[in-house]
Amino acid sequence: MPIYAPTLPPAPDLGHGHPPVLVLLRFDFARLWRQKIGRFFGFAFLMLLIWKVARIYVDHLLQTNQAFKSMQDFAKTILTQGADFQADLLNPASYLLWFLVALVGGGLVARDTLYRVRPLMYAHPVAPRDYLLAKLSFASALPFAILLPFALLPWLMSLLLAGTNGPVWVTAPLRLLPAMAISSVLMGSLAVGASSMAATPRAGIGWVLGLVLGAGTLASMIHGLTGIRAIDGLNPVMLAEAWPQLFVGVARPLVGWVPALLGTAFHIGLWTFVAARRTQPSEAVI
Repeated sequence: MPIYAPTLPPAPDLGHGHPPVLVLLRFDFARLWRQKIGRFFGFAFLMLLIWKVARIYVDHLLQTNQAFKSMQDFAKTILTQGADFQADLLNPASYLLWFLVALVGGGLVARDTLYRVRPLMYAHPVAPRDYLLAKLSFASALPFAILLPFALLPWLMSLLLAGTNGPVWVTAPLRLLPAMAISSVLMGSLAVGASSMAATPRAGIGWVLGLVLGAGTLASMIHGLTGIRAIDGLNPVMLAEAWPQLFVGVARPLVGWVPALLGTAFHIGLWTFVAARRTQPSEAVI
């Protein structure tokens, strides 16, 4: 009897279903939820947020209650005021937030490398561009979501207590939200780029922390040897803290506008390029 070739199934319609970027984002968020990493960090950030909101109430009492009038001058000497106070609302963008970004973002690409998942993804309608965009979006959305309550809740508390005369400026969210977005993209791109160079999630955490601390140490050494303050624009931690200061108009920010722009563009461009190269189909198989 003649042997006929098997009938192939019809080609799938790639126009149906959710975009690959959204599917990968949902998968990463579900994996983060199952890992239960946020218990310790959630408690730490919650305590910081409670302190920020309580500070608004204390400032309101000092301004309105005559019984605390004698403490008003003392409070001004130990607590930040004006533009410094507005920028200080986002001070969790320091080592604690960087450590959380390293803990979560260090395994974003390295875990797929370890278990050789990317060849399976690229065999489906997932382009390397979709994969990279999903990882960068997730790594950037995490710090932005953590910083968002620090920008909005004290602002709302100030409006409820004192209206436009409260300690938090009425325009504070318009200034802090762009600063948060830039800092979050900086953190996300560095985390994804570092994770793409690691073979395991633990190594990815080390890569992120090593790059952050190493770049900061290198910038501090060059600054100390040459006296050039603009070199601090290579320090990712200083950049993340400087952007809120720049947007609210602090008199002496950690990094000036030009070094901050150049340093942030350098880090985002470099680590996005590294991640794009390391997530190509040719790099998907070890």
